Amino acid sequence: MQRPNDVLPAAGKWTYIAVVFGAALGMMVGYAPLFNATAGVFARPLAAEFGWGRSEASLSYAASMFGLAVVSPLIGSLMDRFGIRRVIAMSAVTFGLATAAMALQNGSKTGWVALSIVIGLSGAATSVLGYLSVLPQWFDRRLGLALGIAMCGLGAGTVLMPMTAQYLVSAHGWRTAYVALGGGTVVFSLVACALLQERPRADRLVAAQAAQHTDGVALGAALRSYRLWAIWLVFVLASASTLSLGPHLPAMFADRGFSAADAARSASTVGIGLLIGRLVTGIALDRVHAPFVACAFFIGGAIGIFLLRGATDYPTLLISTALIGLTIGAEGDLISYLVRSYFGLRSFGTLFGIAFSGYGFGAVVGPIGLGAWFDRHGDYGLPLVVMPCMLLAAGLLVLSLGRYRRSGIQPGTSDPVTLSA
Repeated sequence: MQRPNDVLPAAGKWTYIAVVFGAALGMMVGYAPLFNATAGVFARPLAAEFGWGRSEASLSYAASMFGLAVVSPLIGSLMDRFGIRRVIAMSAVTFGLATAAMALQNGSKTGWVALSIVIGLSGAATSVLGYLSVLPQWFDRRLGLALGIAMCGLGAGTVLMPMTAQYLVSAHGWRTAYVALGGGTVVFSLVACALLQERPRADRLVAAQAAQHTDGVALGAALRSYRLWAIWLVFVLASASTLSLGPHLPAMFADRGFSAADAARSASTVGIGLLIGRLVTGIALDRVHAPFVACAFFIGGAIGIFLLRGATDYPTLLISTALIGLTIGAEGDLISYLVRSYFGLRSFGTLFGIAFSGYGFGAVVGPIGLGAWFDRHGDYGLPLVVMPCMLLAAGLLVLSLGRYRRSGIQPGTSDPVTLSA
């Protein structure tokens, strides 16, 4: 049987490089690094100016993640209908303007939360949901590596954006900082869109016909599939267990008598683990069945949380945060890879959006639930027992997905529908 690459025009290597670099650049200045990762930088000056408590100043994180979770399935559907680059570009401009508009805050908590929701709604396509959707069109045997390299842009942004925001706040004030970040994301996101290219849909249909297969699972069949909702639940459990710790780690270290500098270093250790996790996951996915990779990282995260609960010495606590960071780093790659592997490209954007909404909802419920427990009981004891169990449950659930959509799609082989690079 004729292979798809034999009937499709060959793309130059610079096309593949540009697509990966464009995705990395876009995620570096997208929603998660630019808004979520800088939330802690803005919380203190906002609380000081408006007389808010830290919990009130941090409401924007949960509100924006709620907006992202709600809109993700719609964004996926729009990308399937109108094209990925067009949706990302429109989203980036709206997201940048909404971020800049944060400078207009006057102390109204309702306005603060409402604009944060708008930022989540408009920023969804500037996250992994948008930029990772284009890579499965170009890569097959090296898809995992391509995802891992592109996700390093997100990791780099998570390190660089808070530093940039802190400099801007210190030098020019928080209002100017929001305007500068909002304008910057528009400029760099449009550059990223210029680098991205989408494989013409006609080419993908030729590949499908050459292989005598339809190009993936129909949307209706996918929506009735156990696997789609299992993937959704896996990432609700995983993100609720890991992302819930982000806002609380420095406080956990401080509660055990460590200095502010030592507590801040815990967040940096998570970032290092996150970067390593993205690369290791990308390399592993090209060689090992994806559910096995996911399960291994979930077990690592469970061990990290278990150590975090019981350890009192600083080196062990840093190891625990690194393991948690590794798990967080793996999750973004895994969502895209699992959806592509089990459902193909036919309705990839919509299905990716649905799966990604699970990740978003977990990121809303987890931090709020953990904070509420602490406010009521004064400790993190029970949640730090429950969260490893949730990660282990996610590991068992992902193993239940079984073989990929067709037996011919295995790590290290060429998918007869998608393209090799």
